[in-house]
Amino acid sequence: MSKILIAYYSLTGSTKFIAETLKDSIEADILELQPIKELNPEKGSRFMWGGAQSTMKKKPKLEPIEIDPLNYDLIIIGTPVWAWNFTPPIRSFLSMFDLAGKKVALWTCSAGAGNRAMDQFKKALKKSEVIGEIKFQFSFQNPLEQELTEYKLRAKAWALELLEKLN
Repeated sequence: MSKILIAYYSLTGSTKFIAETLKDSIEADILELQPIKELNPEKGSRFMWGGAQSTMKKKPKLEPIEIDPLNYDLIIIGTPVWAWNFTPPIRSFLSMFDLAGKKVALWTCSAGAGNRAMDQFKKALKKSEVIGEIKFQFSFQNPLEQELTEYKLRAKAWALELLEKLN
């Protein structure tokens, strides 16, 4: 049986919702990336600071990671989209581990289409084998209230597609 890791960062909960849905759908370990210095998800300034960090390609220090992603057959990585980019904690994670040659699958959560962020995500992992990608577009005001049933079904179906590609 293939070993699968779900690695993600979530500030407001949307990406965590998808990560937990994926974990409930397939047998996988889960790794929530936590910056040592986190933005306040309740403050509006998170948009300015998060967007600036993302645009400047910052790599914040993360809480210790106990799992070695290199021991997995598939790494499913999820991120919110900040200023049309994947988040700084994901950038830190990607700089910590050489995922060249590893099978990866990517998902984004955003208020917009997220196309540019996904393109940059794939570019950062150009030496990896991207076997799947999916984007979830949540409402801006209440990201966990829009179409949760639909997103749960989409995430579960995607997880099963990834399993088929592994076998």
